Amino acid sequence: MLDTVASHSLSVDDVKDALKRLRQGHGLARPTAVLTTLPDAVRAHLAKGGTPDSGSAEEITLIVAVIRRAIGGLVEDERLYVEVDFNLVGEHQFPTLTERQESLARVQKCAVKTVRRHANRALDTLAFLLLAGRQPSGPSQNRPSEAAWDSDDPGSRKGSRSARWWDDLRSFWRLSDESHVDIVCSEIPDNEVAEYASPADRNYLRYAKFADLDSLIYLRTRFAQLAPTLTIRDFAPSEYYDTQADVLVVVGGPPWNSKYREFLPQLPFYFEPHPLGEDDPLVVPGLNGLVLGPRWTERQELLEDVAVFTRLTLAQGTTVFLLGGCLTLGVLGAARCLLEAQRGARSVRYVTEHIGDADFVLVTEARRVGGITDVADLTMVNPLLLLARRNNDPFTAVIDNSARYRNDRSQKGMLSVDHAS
Repeated sequence: MLDTVASHSLSVDDVKDALKRLRQGHGLARPTAVLTTLPDAVRAHLAKGGTPDSGSAEEITLIVAVIRRAIGGLVEDERLYVEVDFNLVGEHQFPTLTERQESLARVQKCAVKTVRRHANRALDTLAFLLLAGRQPSGPSQNRPSEAAWDSDDPGSRKGSRSARWWDDLRSFWRLSDESHVDIVCSEIPDNEVAEYASPADRNYLRYAKFADLDSLIYLRTRFAQLAPTLTIRDFAPSEYYDTQADVLVVVGGPPWNSKYREFLPQLPFYFEPHPLGEDDPLVVPGLNGLVLGPRWTERQELLEDVAVFTRLTLAQGTTVFLLGGCLTLGVLGAARCLLEAQRGARSVRYVTEHIGDADFVLVTEARRVGGITDVADLTMVNPLLLLARRNNDPFTAVIDNSARYRNDRSQKGMLSVDHAS
């Protein structure tokens, strides 16, 4: 009878308040804390079905197991904050909650208040799971893996907690099943393009003229997985004259994408043009003429490019995404940074927390490791630059870590093409 009364009288706030007290001090690293911090009603609810003696070792063991199973059922990004809060992560084990959150903030290179905000949101979810009595048998039930891109339809999980990261990506990219998305991909110059890229050639291949084909295929695939029934069209700049899309994605920097060049007057940067075979470095005049470019080994092997991601919202309602880089590596990195499954969703949330719905320019590193394009999670490695504007005001720096770029160059002694603005 006590269990029934307790379950009906408890609210999510009651359980959350109890969890807040439990995570203080040593948290679950000291299991007996469940007896001294959790109210009788909460303990009765968590132990229901186990019928242990109140205050016994069996009750402590059962309640701790119930809480830990519920923590294991959180999605990955929420689970980390809760595990740290409850002193379950060796790297961040400290006798106080404040020390644990400060430790995590140092690793994530963010403010402690950001960690606290994430932790409190995650605690809401945990409180609900415990109140609802949902005890997942394993973490995989609620956390889709990266492989889910290939095996699952995100639409089939709509409404489930595991779909939240899909929804973050959909919202950021302004995608829905009714969206019309146009992708304008950079075009290989006439003097460089293969003969079969011409419609007059007997072996005509339309996609042979696209310069950033890897990025185009990647975007089409990801968008289709996020919103299977949306309408996607792709164009070379010379083919594109329509302006009625809900979302316009311009792929490839201005040297080979005339559509990108049309937006340059609105942007706080430009790519300094150089002859074919040389780098076109990124120049940011408003930051003392800051110049960023690719990094090369002494044997001229590409190590790193800069990925430049821009979002502009037009008055007519179209959202424009510009994906640029000094080389094709940076272009693909710009796409992967904010679209790559759970890591992309975390980076999307990072950007949104800093600038909301404002227009912005994001600059980060894209590396090539063993032929693999590698772009860091922005919650772990903050971007080189984040510029933003509202109401068509000038762009201003929200985050400036460009010193990291200069320091890395001097410390590693790598060769790169570096041009003065």
